[in-house]
Amino acid sequence: MPGGRGTVDLFGVEVPAVVVLMLFGESVLLAAYVVALVLARAHKGRGHHYVMISAFVIDLLMFKPLMLSRAISVYGPFPWPGTNILYHFLLDVGVVTLGALNMYLGFRFGARKDGKMFMPPKGRSHRAVGWAFLVAWIAAFVLGVQLFVWAHVP
Repeated sequence: MPGGRGTVDLFGVEVPAVVVLMLFGESVLLAAYVVALVLARAHKGRGHHYVMISAFVIDLLMFKPLMLSRAISVYGPFPWPGTNILYHFLLDVGVVTLGALNMYLGFRFGARKDGKMFMPPKGRSHRAVGWAFLVAWIAAFVLGVQLFVWAHVP
């Protein structure tokens, strides 16, 4: 890899490969969440269900721990002066909470008819929490990219 062991040239900036993995992975998750939203709007409940759960679990079990581990190994114990990391952490806690709540609501109110999954009118809370989750996740993503720029772009 250019520039040394474990680094990648990303738009003219040498960054650790793990950071590129996180940026790429989170970008793919954003695309997956958009696909899940399109599937929900198209009343494709089964597809929405599997894409949303897969993306949420991958984010929760892979990317969130990877980011936290990377941040602690580079910056030491929390808090990190001069960053807006606290807002990012709080958003991430909100994202995880909203995601878990939304999965519960989806299972609680989702229905099946003739082998198809759908959300009846009483499941409006699932839709509202889903939108809140998506907005919070995008805000955390944008704030994370801002932290990346702060940390890696001269």
